[in-house]
Amino acid sequence: MKIPAYSSLAAFLAHYRALKSDAARGADDEHLLAEMSAAIATLATETRAALDSAEDSASSRRHRERAELQLRRELAARGILAG
Repeated sequence: MKIPAYSSLAAFLAHYRALKSDAARGADDEHLLAEMSAAIATLATETRAALDSAEDSASSRRHRERAELQLRRELAARGILAG
């Protein structure tokens, strides 16, 4: 199964988080989640942690924004992010 092209990083992350939290996902969803996870896994550990951070300090926001930029570039290079 090929990962669909997403219109935005927010759409990709929302779908990723929904799949990740769904314990009853089927085989197709399992494969899609694995492909999405592989794209995210290219980021450094601290960068991946920044994506999931709920902290709202100025420093955390900057780290999250940098992490999103890096992920956006990776997804665009893989043809997963349209535009």
